[in-house]
Amino acid sequence: MKLGIRGLSRISFVKEIYEAKLRSPLSGYRLEGQPIEYRVDPLTGMACRINIRRSMRVKQAVQPGTDRSIRDSQGDCPFCPGNIERMTPQFPRGFAEEGRLRRGSAVLFPNMYPFSPYHAVAVFSGEHSPRLCDFHPQTIRDCLEVSIEFLRLAHELEGRVNYGSVNWNHMPPAGASIVHPHLQVIGDVRPTRFQGMLLEESRAYHERYGGSYWLDLVETEADLGERLIHRDECMAWLASYAPQGNNEVLGIILGCSSILELKGERLEALSKGIAGILKGYHDLGVESFNMALFSGPLDERLDYYSLNLRMVSRPRVEALYTSDCGFMEKLHMDNIVESRPEDLAEKFRSYLS
Repeated sequence: MKLGIRGLSRISFVKEIYEAKLRSPLSGYRLEGQPIEYRVDPLTGMACRINIRRSMRVKQAVQPGTDRSIRDSQGDCPFCPGNIERMTPQFPRGFAEEGRLRRGSAVLFPNMYPFSPYHAVAVFSGEHSPRLCDFHPQTIRDCLEVSIEFLRLAHELEGRVNYGSVNWNHMPPAGASIVHPHLQVIGDVRPTRFQGMLLEESRAYHERYGGSYWLDLVETEADLGERLIHRDECMAWLASYAPQGNNEVLGIILGCSSILELKGERLEALSKGIAGILKGYHDLGVESFNMALFSGPLDERLDYYSLNLRMVSRPRVEALYTSDCGFMEKLHMDNIVESRPEDLAEKFRSYLS
């Protein structure tokens, strides 16, 4: 069954629903059907498949008891206070005279093993492994501000470094090699593949319709009222229509396309919003997540593009755990998701109100 949902704008939300039939031992082998939704992102065309029953499946490889190993990692953590000065690298003097950049409680320094000409780590200085509900908006703002300063300096030093992103792998299931919370900031001469896709498809939408996809998306989602989590004059928070990961949240910063424009009320709104989403994740039992903030070109203002970020939850922190990334994600590039965006939006609205 193919369904088309269209808002008041030119954006269409299309999904196909199929039913898989089986006799499950969990229901005494009675015949049952499980609905499967095929959704496509309205901008990028990237696909996902949603079956909320998958959240009930047995995961044999779970072994509890990692709290002690997390505590044990604190002693030699290079990002903890007292260790940063002697265990983390420094920038060349032509870039940062003191070797590192600081803003409030945040400290930023070069990544020890970079995969970009300008690749930095911004550390939430303080507690080694805080709960997601304990991240304060000001702490998040400090890290964002020092990340923006790093990208500004990189662009001023080398104008060809015109693309930037701010990223967060939180805890090992999300790819973090160090438990202590930190951001990774990328300054590069070309966008990543997905960042480039966002920019190119936004431009194509503008050329076809004469407007901004991102502004149209916000208006459409506000009209439908199904996936809008929160909206104010600075930004909008949505549950992604075709999520590329579990519990995916999309944040759209209104009125700016480059991360270098992010300041004042918009920066404050973003910091508070991220803190609110983290509280929501905590209450869902999430301990690990990924985040990426996708900037447009650093040297120009694009009317057809809005600075945006995505956050997705990852498996619980366990000694052994079942990954949420398998052959469909890595090789077929179709993401398998266990939750409906409409349900996520309803749960998260109170955290950003």
